[in-house]
Amino acid sequence: MKGQLIFFGKLLAIWLLFFLFQRLLFIFHFLGDFSGNYGELFLMPFHGLKLDLSAFGYISGIAFIMSVPSFFLTGEKGLKIINRIITIYFWTILILVSLIMCGEIVTYIEWKTKLSSKIFMHFGTPSEIFRTASGSYTFWYFFYFTVQIIFGYLLYNRWFKKNKIKSTLQSISKRLIYGLTYFLVGAFVLVLMIRGGLQQIPVSATDGYFSNKQIVNDVTVNPVWNFINTCYVHFKVDLSAYYHNLDPQVSDELTANLYASEGIDSIKIFNQKQPNIVLVTLEGWSAQMIEPLGGESGITPNFNQLCEEGLLFTEIFSTGGTSETGHSSIISGYPTIAGVSISTQSSKCRHLPSLNQSFEALGYNSFYTFGGSLSYGNIGGYLTDVGFDKLVDENDLNLTPTGKLGIHDEAMFPYFLSEVQKAKRPYFYGLFTQSTHSPYDMPAEPFPGYNNDGYVTSMHYADEHLAKFVEGIRNLPDYDNTVVVFIADHGRANIYNQNTYDEMYFHIPLLIWGGALKNEYAGQTIDRVGSQADLAKTLLNQLDINSDDFHWSKDLLDPSTQAWAICTSTLSYGWKNEDGYTVYHMIDDRLVYSPYTDQKEIDAALKKCRAVLEAMYREFIEM
Repeated sequence: MKGQLIFFGKLLAIWLLFFLFQRLLFIFHFLGDFSGNYGELFLMPFHGLKLDLSAFGYISGIAFIMSVPSFFLTGEKGLKIINRIITIYFWTILILVSLIMCGEIVTYIEWKTKLSSKIFMHFGTPSEIFRTASGSYTFWYFFYFTVQIIFGYLLYNRWFKKNKIKSTLQSISKRLIYGLTYFLVGAFVLVLMIRGGLQQIPVSATDGYFSNKQIVNDVTVNPVWNFINTCYVHFKVDLSAYYHNLDPQVSDELTANLYASEGIDSIKIFNQKQPNIVLVTLEGWSAQMIEPLGGESGITPNFNQLCEEGLLFTEIFSTGGTSETGHSSIISGYPTIAGVSISTQSSKCRHLPSLNQSFEALGYNSFYTFGGSLSYGNIGGYLTDVGFDKLVDENDLNLTPTGKLGIHDEAMFPYFLSEVQKAKRPYFYGLFTQSTHSPYDMPAEPFPGYNNDGYVTSMHYADEHLAKFVEGIRNLPDYDNTVVVFIADHGRANIYNQNTYDEMYFHIPLLIWGGALKNEYAGQTIDRVGSQADLAKTLLNQLDINSDDFHWSKDLLDPSTQAWAICTSTLSYGWKNEDGYTVYHMIDDRLVYSPYTDQKEIDAALKKCRAVLEAMYREFIEM
């Protein structure tokens, strides 16, 4: 038994060293992001040990089971086969673990979150994964994969190659006793490692959190453990387990109160009864890049000027962090449920209301176009299901310049303008921009002063070509009967905010502009908190169209409605109001942040958030 114990002792040491090496690679790549917290990196291995041991338990279970027969084999041939199988298994796992880590490093550049089951949401359109990855992303992916394999080979040569299970010379009775003891004790220890101890609640990511900085906690949490855990939740755990905190009656009553209004007439901002509606969905435009929203000056000068001519909503937040959920929020007034992407479920999409269908009742034509592929996140499928008259994406066009993701805004804005010019009136026409999505390969010189940041440059580039589009709209013969709505599908992490749990990650622009906007609202702002899902009811009420079907949307121009927004990710949900943002990690079952110090206020905020999400989820299941 001594040989088997030495074997697994060395195997544990190999994997703990490998996990530490993986963290060092992550730190190397994002070193600047740890500024101010370098001292905490020395504590990281100790705080992450529980999760490292848990990960070891997961990946070594099969090797352990394969080692048990060695107690009952006397011939060298049988032991040689077992050792060979374990060696093959070791290399298979090492390759998979390396792939997880290099995937985590590369996706962290864009998502600022650990690699998780979120990746499976994009596997429906695998081509988009490669197209959105820049050349540098691909380089770093294979670079870190190669480095890990080399380091793994050095560990293998030093400790594993000669670390063989050897034959024992004890009697059959001793072999049986030792083998049974080894199996029972070893299985108990592995289970203990996986659970993180004897405590009632198994180990969770929270056990690795010790810093106030997100990236420090992220690198502390073992990537293998995190991926296995989130995949388990994705494939095996019923989401309803996270949406039953409140009694359904309590949830429904609280939700009804949150959406209640006193029936006060909305402020009327249009001077036309049936204006043409142009929707420009801005890919990943963050408020932190837009000066009138408290962001940087000079990056979007044309949009800044436009804000002085239109009605700007300064406290609007995206309900999720992906384009597909952004579209269903904007067009169907349907906030994102954490862990759910409704656009990928056609049978449920067909139960959703949509702006184009509501406008159609008044004779509006509808059209939507995107310079990339509408197959991404099944956006095209969703738009088809909710009844758009015509959809056009990159597969229908032959325009330049193009990038890996599709046709750039420089070409798409003129094309879209030409479609607007010849549209049958009245119309509801939409454009989804794409140049502000990685890999930022638009034909533009780096915007000065931001360390050649691709996202900043893409925002300035998109703003430049948006301005030309705006001038084209001004020159329309029926400009006075035209409204343009600019809204982002989601926010994003950027050079000023890497924290995806921060409310600024969700802060986005919403601007209503055009000739049909009353003069008294030009240059005005609405500073009440709301979400992108509230656009639907707001627009419909302006045109006196029945909006009852949009019961998850609020009228931003109705002074009697309550001011709040729900923001979600794959793993969290949060409640935003005038006091701040209270966010909760649903998988780890922990509070991430709240502006409140009183537990009663924290509980009240989360109760409201859960009430809405649980009511939505019950409806979602029944669709």
